[in-house]
Amino acid sequence: MLLENRPRITNLWSKVVDGENGEWLSRVIVESTRPYEYTLKEVNGSILLECSGAEINMPEGKLEINDGLLREINIAQTGHDTVRVQLSLDHPAMFKHAVYKEFPSRLVISLDRLFITGLLSGKKIVVDPGHGGKDFGGRGQVSLLEKDVVMPIANNLEKILKKTGAKVTLTRSGDKDISGEERATLALNVNADAYISIHTNASADNSVVGAATLYAPHDNGSEKLAIYIQEEIVKKLKVRDRGTAGQPGLARMDKGIPAVEVEVVTITNIVEEVFLRGLTIQERAAEGILNGLIKYFAFDRLNAKGDKK
Repeated sequence: MLLENRPRITNLWSKVVDGENGEWLSRVIVESTRPYEYTLKEVNGSILLECSGAEINMPEGKLEINDGLLREINIAQTGHDTVRVQLSLDHPAMFKHAVYKEFPSRLVISLDRLFITGLLSGKKIVVDPGHGGKDFGGRGQVSLLEKDVVMPIANNLEKILKKTGAKVTLTRSGDKDISGEERATLALNVNADAYISIHTNASADNSVVGAATLYAPHDNGSEKLAIYIQEEIVKKLKVRDRGTAGQPGLARMDKGIPAVEVEVVTITNIVEEVFLRGLTIQERAAEGILNGLIKYFAFDRLNAKGDKK
């Protein structure tokens, strides 16, 4: 039974924000009816918020975040009047916090995303919106064209990659015809650290659904990059995992450049075609690809090419 005079934690959420002085932050907001006593500390790669004299007035359990730094948040009533909030991180982060006592009271934890910018700053990433011009790519049952829908995903990816300090090159910025050889040559000319081609799947069977990530057949980190991106795309989009596989069409890429082709969903399925028309998927697909790149450069430094002159 809730006690009227006890602070109640009523809401918990997170977002990625630009802070002061050029900061780029993962921010967690814990809302309550009134302030409470608390401790905040780092324990084994997680951030623990221990709340005293408080109780939960919201669902307990896990909240998946997957923003490239913050993986998930768990909240639990650990005693009669104690609450634990655990922030599980994929990478190390410095943090700070502030309390705002107006109603609702808010405890705000800000995690610095410097680890991510340290990984990707200066990396040369070629983003390829697939198809274009007379090459429509796949077509949905309600006439959505693959060449059109991959463009906003590519633009979103370019935007967030630039925030990390990466050097981004798009193979096309409009509805242009461009050959596979031209795309490969562009990646070679900029001495790319990774080549990301964005597509959708198309199938004669309109019941087929889900995402897949294909990789260049040469062994230069392409398969590992595909595995990481596929994992993160599935987490972000909550779609069927169609796995990873070799893509012979990427054999034209320079063997020193990790190259993948991301099929974000299946355009020929009516449900996923409708999904593709929304802004949400266009943003989340880009975020999933970014998260895969972060993991690739973080955990596979030997497979990555490293900084270039």
